[in-house]
Amino acid sequence: MKILIITTSVFIALLSMSAFAQKEAEAQPPKTPAKSAASAEPTTTLTTPEAPVETKTEESISPVAVEPTPESPAPSATGWPRSLIGVYGSLGLPHVLTVGLEYLDQSKMWSVAASAGGYSSEPKNDVNDKEEVAIASMALEARYFPSASSFYVAVAAGAQSVKAKKTVTYNLDTATPEAKVNSSYVTPKIGWFWQFNSGLNFGMELGAQIPLATKVELEDGTTNPVVLNNPDYIKAKEDAKDVGDFIGKMVLPHATLRLGYAF
Repeated sequence: MKILIITTSVFIALLSMSAFAQKEAEAQPPKTPAKSAASAEPTTTLTTPEAPVETKTEESISPVAVEPTPESPAPSATGWPRSLIGVYGSLGLPHVLTVGLEYLDQSKMWSVAASAGGYSSEPKNDVNDKEEVAIASMALEARYFPSASSFYVAVAAGAQSVKAKKTVTYNLDTATPEAKVNSSYVTPKIGWFWQFNSGLNFGMELGAQIPLATKVELEDGTTNPVVLNNPDYIKAKEDAKDVGDFIGKMVLPHATLRLGYAF
């Protein structure tokens, strides 16, 4: 009987302690578990974007040949620091000696020139048998350098005069008839021109002088009717006119060497 009473008392005490513990647990607020640094909520921070840092590698340092494309054409040849004015002299055919004044554009693509030339000779210089031949010309010229290099194409337009005199004797009377052949012409040509830093320049040309219009004039060189009516004299005048027409209509070779100075 005592054992039953003791057992019942212990059981009632355990139930009382269990109920008390449950009431304390319900009275306290629930505890939230601490979050680890790894599971912490991410915080939003505003950062300004930084420019990417280029790192040079051996491949980026090594030079790479870039071929020109239609969008980025290769650069053209460099021109002179300024345009140049020059003077020059040339030797050659058909005018033997020529001097000129020229303008060389800064771009090295074109130039223009004005020139004058001529030559005279006396194959015979006797008192009663005298001959004299002279040629003179004036021209304007334009040159174009396709690649701004030494090679160019050009055309010249000008006027030329050829004179021939001959002293003859008819019936003891002396006369000096003169034949003049005046013509206009064009000269297409090609050439090469080299300009040096010192100011000196050198060049050469090849082409052809093509006549456009020709006029032949004859002067008797005397007023003596005996000479003017002499059959030999009349024939000599006709021969001179024929020769003048032939020379005036002839295509002449053009070949020159030139030396000049530009400043």
